[in-house]
Amino acid sequence: MHDVTPGDSAHSTHTFTAAEFEAFAAVTGDHNPIHHDAGHAAGTEFGAPIVPLVMTLGPVSALIGMVLPGPGAVILGTEFRPVRAVAFDRPVHYSLRVLSVSPATGVFTCRVLAYQDREAVLEGEVRTTVRAPRPRPDATTGGRLVPAGARPTAVVTGAAGDIGSAVARALAARGWDLALVHRGGAEDLVRDCERAGARVHPVTADLADPAAREAAAAKLAALEPAALVHAAAAPLAAGYREHLDVGYAALRDLADAVLDGMLLRQRGCFVLIGSEAVRYHPRGWSDYVAGKAAAESVLHGIDRHHGAHGIRSVVVEPGYVQGRYSAGVRPAGLGLLPEEVADLVAAETADTEAPARRLWLTPDGVARFALDGRREDAPPAPRTASAAPAGAAETGTGRDTAPGAAADRVEAAVRTVLGPAADVRGGGVGLTAGWDSLAQLQIVLAVEAEFGLRLPAASLSGAGRFDQLCRIVEERARA
Repeated sequence: MHDVTPGDSAHSTHTFTAAEFEAFAAVTGDHNPIHHDAGHAAGTEFGAPIVPLVMTLGPVSALIGMVLPGPGAVILGTEFRPVRAVAFDRPVHYSLRVLSVSPATGVFTCRVLAYQDREAVLEGEVRTTVRAPRPRPDATTGGRLVPAGARPTAVVTGAAGDIGSAVARALAARGWDLALVHRGGAEDLVRDCERAGARVHPVTADLADPAAREAAAAKLAALEPAALVHAAAAPLAAGYREHLDVGYAALRDLADAVLDGMLLRQRGCFVLIGSEAVRYHPRGWSDYVAGKAAAESVLHGIDRHHGAHGIRSVVVEPGYVQGRYSAGVRPAGLGLLPEEVADLVAAETADTEAPARRLWLTPDGVARFALDGRREDAPPAPRTASAAPAGAAETGTGRDTAPGAAADRVEAAVRTVLGPAADVRGGGVGLTAGWDSLAQLQIVLAVEAEFGLRLPAASLSGAGRFDQLCRIVEERARA
């Protein structure tokens, strides 16, 4: 049997063409005009021909049969969900990740994700096994295998600073290779990390310079890092422009450069070294706080669009840290050690199964919160709802439709379409990953089935957000 381990991944890229559809149609007899007639497709919500679902599954079969687990593989079962339509003549990136391996049965369970323009178009699971395995061919198959045990690379920005250098040393000690982004003066750090066994890629760049950021981003993308720790910060006395360039724009550009590689492995972690100043707004620190707050918005966006696909976002908010950066403003004798911050960051990058979170680090310990600020160990805030009008509980299903209950049931219905990890509340078309116009039709049907109601045709366009959908359901239940 091929040597397969949970966490192994494989990926490939394919661009579907009209010529491929013609060959597909000749074999299957599927001549649906929505797949080939531009005039017909222009009158649909897609605006152009779309690739048949069965065609989009072909590269998945190739990854399984040729790369992971490889030749001799037999598919035992599949569960696929089309998330959005696939366009012709634009690359589709496929990722296969092993979730589990059964030693008793020899069955592998793999998660499948496919992306086009960084939007998920297909997701699901495949169960497969191997019969009479043969050696995997070379890379000419177009697929690439990434073993779970491959040594990962982490990017650390601000690597010459107090926190950045401590983070780099902590990660090197835990088995990471490193890409160290700094303005200069990191020679001792590079030697220390190499002595710890890390392969180090120094990247000298002034992150306040757009051209330097672009060059650094290209170098980092080629390394396909599994983590990015953004510790770089402009001097406290810098103006707002430098704080935004180094704090926000650098994280935005570097994260954008390395995100594709993380998506293909269905695993990655972004860590921002934030600051408790964002909560307390010390006098005279407005520009510094603005840079940190803007950087947080980058992680919120990454989590919203890619958090369900193995990409973690973590904000670490320490108080004063001993070192050169805050020496001029820090009260004497006060401050965390840079190593305390580094140990927490190293632990978070290793905790791949944890949720996105915000961590407040003080001398008294660590407080963990959800990324939106809600404490992780606290129950969700109770939902308040006005009393339902008389008769509101009498629907076609005979179940309660008070506003709070309706929202819970609408959420459950939406999750049957978008999956259990979807960001539903506060979401909608274009806001929640996978919630597009095609999914909107499926969502309306699921809500109708859940409540035993017939929603008006306007629901397709007038209920594109979760709150709108809940309001329409409540109005129909009262009617």
